[in-house]
Amino acid sequence: MHCVNAGAAWGGRIAPLRTAALLAVAWSAAVAPADVFHLKTGGTVTGQLVESDAEHYLVRTTAGLVRLPVVSVERIEAAATPFEEYDLRAAEAADTAEAQADLAAWCEEQGLAGERRKHLLRAVELDPDYGPARRALGYVRVGGLWVDGRRVLGRARGAGGQEDAAQSNAQRLAQAIQREWLLRIRAIKQSMLDSTLERLVEAGRARVLAIDDPLAILPLAQVLSSGHTACRALLVEMLSRFSEDEATLNLAVLGLVDPDAGIRERAVAELRRRDDPRVVAQYRDAVCNGSDALVPRAARALGQLGAVEAVPDLIGALTVGRNKWVEVPVQRYVLRWPLMFRRATVVHLGVGEPLEHLPQVGVHCGPVGFNFDQWTTWERQWVIVYRTEVLEALKRLTGENFGFEAERWRRWYEDQAARAEAAPPQ
Repeated sequence: MHCVNAGAAWGGRIAPLRTAALLAVAWSAAVAPADVFHLKTGGTVTGQLVESDAEHYLVRTTAGLVRLPVVSVERIEAAATPFEEYDLRAAEAADTAEAQADLAAWCEEQGLAGERRKHLLRAVELDPDYGPARRALGYVRVGGLWVDGRRVLGRARGAGGQEDAAQSNAQRLAQAIQREWLLRIRAIKQSMLDSTLERLVEAGRARVLAIDDPLAILPLAQVLSSGHTACRALLVEMLSRFSEDEATLNLAVLGLVDPDAGIRERAVAELRRRDDPRVVAQYRDAVCNGSDALVPRAARALGQLGAVEAVPDLIGALTVGRNKWVEVPVQRYVLRWPLMFRRATVVHLGVGEPLEHLPQVGVHCGPVGFNFDQWTTWERQWVIVYRTEVLEALKRLTGENFGFEAERWRRWYEDQAARAEAAPPQ
């Protein structure tokens, strides 16, 4: 495999610009047509080198063209890229709606967004009523017509709903790095962590534990949260090593939706150490507005966090009556959480190009070990649900036990509040 140390190539005393330019040309010829750029931060970027100079590489990646500072690259290895296989597949694909849609699906798996859209449009051009391609492009069927759902949504939102299509180089670079981490972590999971051989599992754990790039947080959550219990325990361990908001956000989601109680408790234990008031606020909201599957878990977490400010919410959630009730889906609920974690983290991609990285949810919200339908609907009968987890949380937070008598809890709480208000200042 062709491998060059970028630091050696561009380090030293190369002062004259003419010499640097000649080296850049020679370098461009050496690494074409496809390369893996290993960054000093630990991430990688795979793509085709378009051009280079003494300061930057211009690389075609699945996220678009990105400019990599030369000094941020540790080494470069020649390797095949999805673009080469794409060229072969595109040449062999039949000019039919089905074949073009299949090629578009492969492009989506490889992260080739522009090529995917190109073949979906070709499929619709060949067969305007071809459903799979229409739906993939965001169209919805209204009567006998296909309507662009995104345009309808944009009109409903008004001018404020329009998104800026232009992405900064730093954003594209971050996406490219995250794509590489996603592929790398997925390969480790499939070939090692999912193995029945203990030595391979331990080798996979070691590889995952060696990751220290904050841009790997989202790919770690996306891959490991859909795995078996040991994978998800490893995810909690990894997220605990990062202080970024994205790690806190995904720990909070794990603490609520993971099917294993032990995993949830580990996640919440780490959240208690972080003492982030935004997490308590989200769990309190889950107690008040979440589905019947969310409320007991959120209550248990609040008790574990020692969130005494949640006592009024828990009192109100002790019991609930149900009759033909439609629940709030877990996935739709937790995907609102990033709005509360709006404080961006500055991630250093290399020299001169910091990125304000907003946290996202990567944890799978279902189905992992449970029937997802049970998390979204309720049977058509009137019942009173006694939430024992809520009661246990109240007992843990207050040291009192009034059972499921909500009125006695309220009187006690009001009495405690009145005493606190009347007490002289310390």
